[in-house]
Amino acid sequence: MNTVRDGARDAVPVVIGYVTLGLAAGMLLSAAGLAWWWAPAWSLVIYSGTMQMLLVPLAAAGEPLAAIAASAAFVSGRHVFYGLGFPLDRVRGNRLARLYAVHAITDEVYALLASKDRLAMSGRYVLTVEALSHSAWISGTTVGALAGAGLASVVGERIELLGFVLTALFVVLAIENWRSHPDPAVLVLGLCAGGVALATGGSAALLSALGVLAAGLVALYAWRRRGSRGAEPLPAADPPTPDPGSAALEPRSGSC
Repeated sequence: MNTVRDGARDAVPVVIGYVTLGLAAGMLLSAAGLAWWWAPAWSLVIYSGTMQMLLVPLAAAGEPLAAIAASAAFVSGRHVFYGLGFPLDRVRGNRLARLYAVHAITDEVYALLASKDRLAMSGRYVLTVEALSHSAWISGTTVGALAGAGLASVVGERIELLGFVLTALFVVLAIENWRSHPDPAVLVLGLCAGGVALATGGSAALLSALGVLAAGLVALYAWRRRGSRGAEPLPAADPPTPDPGSAALEPRSGSC
């Protein structure tokens, strides 16, 4: 996982999902009566699929900036946790490249990179995956906004159902991650976090689930680290050093 070709190959599932989901986001924007150029502008700066879809009705209704900011904090607050596991150390040298690597990390990109060997990834590979995924999202939302009402009439009134492609993409990434790193304890933590999200509901569901998952993973890591230390074998004791005085008193062979 060192070349641009490797990154392009592994980014294909995310690219397909982002183009399809971006079409839905662009159609929602056009149906709300907003200008088409808002799609690439938001996709370039915000780059959060969930927040962009939520921003459409908020902007169309003329909600105050404080309400939009609070919604963004709840919906996109999960990105704070990505810094715990994102392989930013693989992107070296250029400061602008590192800043873009932070900006372009999303749910799907993070899930894809987390399923790979961290030490085997190069900065070029990471940036290729991110740039292609970001480009696919911008292209999808722009085409969807330009197509507008014509494309929406083909899909139907319930165009938000296209958002299921995001769920399908996560399922595929979860299966791939399980094949690479099967861990029943982590699976149980994920199911518990999902249960917390369903119980919480609303815009805080995802953030609360990620909080539970992060706390559980930290506790699991600490417990396993402590267990591995306790299971380490004790070092072998050094053989006793012979006493020169006692050796002189020992009978020698052939002596009377």
